[in-house]
Amino acid sequence: MGTNVRSLLFVAFAMAWFATAPGRADHVGIDMRNVHLHVAADATLDISWLHGTLRPTAPGQTPVFDDPASFEMAIEDAALSIDAASLTALVNRAFSFKASNLSDLRVSFEGPLLVQQGKLSKGVTVPFTVKASVSVTPDGLLRVHPEKTKTAGVPTAGLMHLFGIELDNLVHANPAGGIRIEGNDLLLDPGRLLPAPTTTGHLASAHVRDNHLVQIFGRGAARRPKGGGNYIWFRGGTIRFGKLTMSDADLQLIDMQPGDPFDFYSANYNAQLVAGYSKNTPQHGLRTYMPDYRRVGR
Repeated sequence: MGTNVRSLLFVAFAMAWFATAPGRADHVGIDMRNVHLHVAADATLDISWLHGTLRPTAPGQTPVFDDPASFEMAIEDAALSIDAASLTALVNRAFSFKASNLSDLRVSFEGPLLVQQGKLSKGVTVPFTVKASVSVTPDGLLRVHPEKTKTAGVPTAGLMHLFGIELDNLVHANPAGGIRIEGNDLLLDPGRLLPAPTTTGHLASAHVRDNHLVQIFGRGAARRPKGGGNYIWFRGGTIRFGKLTMSDADLQLIDMQPGDPFDFYSANYNAQLVAGYSKNTPQHGLRTYMPDYRRVGR
């Protein structure tokens, strides 16, 4: 076989492999800017910006936006925050498993600290309050470290230290729910706290600011999109919305009222879609202008 023929066969094989290799043709790029995203009926994320990909959960499948189990969202870079009410809802969901001995959990903020309140059942049920600092572990988990702890209004940190008791002796965690205990610290996997779709990404830093828990993923500001507007943008790959299947996707969902964040609820996006309108671009892209979810409700 001549050298030129072998070279042509190698090029053809390489092109075919890259066209079908996982992580390329079957992935859909996603970018968000200034989005108030409903991840559940009782929980929202405020996304300043996000860059990532939607990846099908089964090889060769197409991400179906109406089916959160059909894809996962891999965050590469993002800056987002969550308020106390939403964090309360997610934490209660994470501790709702059968063996849990925590209940009536509430999360709030006090300056730079995260405040956790609730009830602990260990033979008897007692109320507790924990004021904690937040940081990030090298492997990208959110560390919640108690600074002050009270049980039934009595400081307990010294008592626990005296008897050699740590938090993991008292509290049952659920690793499958994205929470585990290390000594007296809670370690939270932010992506696993969220409902479907499965979300992954490396948490780089976290802090409390303006009564929100702020989280930076990846390089953060290095990927901050230029320009204005509030939108969710799907690019490349194939994705399905309802009866619409779009290959080499270029679909942008755009806020019709850009004076405030784009209020978007993925589970009920069709109501926003019906209330808006769409335009095609010369490059065969689709621009869909949608009202905020709260306005559709009214």
